[in-house]
Amino acid sequence: MANPNIVNVSRILANTVTGAAISSNTVWHINPASSGSVHKINTVNISNISATANADFDLIITNAGSNTMLMKTIAIPSSATIVAVDKSSSFYLLENSKIGGKANSNSLIQFMISLEQIY
Repeated sequence: MANPNIVNVSRILANTVTGAAISSNTVWHINPASSGSVHKINTVNISNISATANADFDLIITNAGSNTMLMKTIAIPSSATIVAVDKSSSFYLLENSKIGGKANSNSLIQFMISLEQIY
């Protein structure tokens, strides 16, 4: 089921995913193939936790093995947070899709993704 019908859903599960971005492209959240669900990405917040160093990050969507850059080399000042995705720019991760990213340096960037898993 590549694109589930969300008109007659049986359940909607709230989920929040958090973690740290590293200097190589890493999956932060995945909607596996044949999950029978679509995942609505409501918000993505990216924080630079360094008190002194600026950081860059990329935000990447992969759909069936094909990468799309949502954000490329976005600079985040030290001790700052940006809202990469909010309710006005939310989107759906279909089956066999994932969201992830990378930072220019390990241990500077943390992320928070708020989403709904719709079955």
